[in-house]
Amino acid sequence: MTRQIATLLLWLSGALALGLFVAMAVHSAPLSPGIPALQFTFDEAAFKAILAQWGPDGVDLFRRHFRIDFPVLASYGLFGYLLVRYGSLFRQLDWTTRRLSSWTLPAAAGLDASENLLHLELISEATSHAPALYLIAGLVASGKWLLIANFMAGTLYLLATQWRHGCEK
Repeated sequence: MTRQIATLLLWLSGALALGLFVAMAVHSAPLSPGIPALQFTFDEAAFKAILAQWGPDGVDLFRRHFRIDFPVLASYGLFGYLLVRYGSLFRQLDWTTRRLSSWTLPAAAGLDASENLLHLELISEATSHAPALYLIAGLVASGKWLLIANFMAGTLYLLATQWRHGCEK
């Protein structure tokens, strides 16, 4: 891939991820508590308590939000990969760290997709689900958020380091 195409894809995927995330936040705003509260449940009782607070209309809204969420995860996964591989910010890192960092957001996106599929199953009309599915969904969501937080913290650290070195010149 040429650097020009990669840079264009980087900007497009970043803009797409941001735009879709805003659309998803606006779409899901009526849900109280918000979707992250559901993501951090680890058992059936807590999960179903949130669904009960949402009611049937809220659960339907949650089900429809996946139409946006799957494209969001694809776009932020691509953005993270391209930012590390082709952006200038991560060039100061050694090859191994860059390589691992380039897969952080794609891995988060993979966990996000798995979480979405688990949540779709858990809100399905099936009468019961194995208790382990609720735990797995919570752990997968937690892993996703840890990877995203790690990527963001690392990126902010690199930006601060770059800014500090720029101020010292």
